Amino acid sequence: MRKVLPSIMKHVNQTEFGGPNVLKLGESLIPKQNQHQSLIEIQSTSINRADILQRQGKYPPPKGVTNILGLEFAGYELDTEGNRLRRVMGILSGGGYAQYVAVNKDHLIDVPSNIPLDAAGGISEIYLTAYLQYKLSELKKGNSCLVYAAASGVGQATLQLCNHFGVIGIASCSQAKVQKIQQYTNYIVHRDQSIKDQISQIRQYQPQGVAAVFDCVGQQNYQMTLESLGIDGKWILYGLLTGGSIEKFNLAPLLAKRIHLINSTLRSRSDQFKAELAKDFTKTILPVIENGQIAVPIQSVTKVEWNEEGINQIIRLHTEMEQNRNVGKLIVSFQND
Repeated sequence: MRKVLPSIMKHVNQTEFGGPNVLKLGESLIPKQNQHQSLIEIQSTSINRADILQRQGKYPPPKGVTNILGLEFAGYELDTEGNRLRRVMGILSGGGYAQYVAVNKDHLIDVPSNIPLDAAGGISEIYLTAYLQYKLSELKKGNSCLVYAAASGVGQATLQLCNHFGVIGIASCSQAKVQKIQQYTNYIVHRDQSIKDQISQIRQYQPQGVAAVFDCVGQQNYQMTLESLGIDGKWILYGLLTGGSIEKFNLAPLLAKRIHLINSTLRSRSDQFKAELAKDFTKTILPVIENGQIAVPIQSVTKVEWNEEGINQIIRLHTEMEQNRNVGKLIVSFQND
């Protein structure tokens, strides 16, 4: 389909930090791509926890990256005249809440023909994040792991990868979200219980401790992490939802158990790293998504027009995630045509 490429695009604008209402409708020049980039017409993206933190002023984008929110996309790669070439998806360091974005060509992932672009807008961030952490954990078939925020998009993706690779996944989530998680695992720890009771339950599941903990929580769960890990266990830290400052933190348990503390981020990684991860993901995980063995955990798909009502819809979705009411991905489907 031939399209006339305009010079101006619409995007979600933010000129100050604060609550969801700081998000406004804005316009800017369409990004100019360099020789290593392609211009993408964005059809869908999703609301991610990092978007909430950035909006609040707690998670600034890497140096040189646009202030426009949005860490993933699905849409069309365009030629120099604006003609659609192919359906693609991928992760971004920023810029997903917009009509167009320039993306490194090596980061583009072809969207399988049987996956709608709406759904594809919720694949890249959670599955590339979960797959990277799984690789860092070096888990093997028969091992066990503990997954915090298991009802989140990344949490559900991680549990599904565990099942695919034959790993026992123990899920930590609130009582209200247990029903959603039961499709992935029978080993569930209720976050509403005391830390002591949660640790006791984990030890009932795995008396020798788990081989890895996937931690996006930080301070609140650090004691549970230390006591749940077994000898030579890996603590994969990829978020600090409850903060990173721990008073009188004792390093002795790490030494006694030979615990590996591995800090993992994806947004600020090099272009080469992201390209290699995308290539590995395309070969190893995407076929499993394509054939339906593992799914995109979608809470909702919201169709958004590029007008004030559309911005209000995005504000509503930010509010829903900020209040921790979602279980899975909140996808935004832009109505560009």
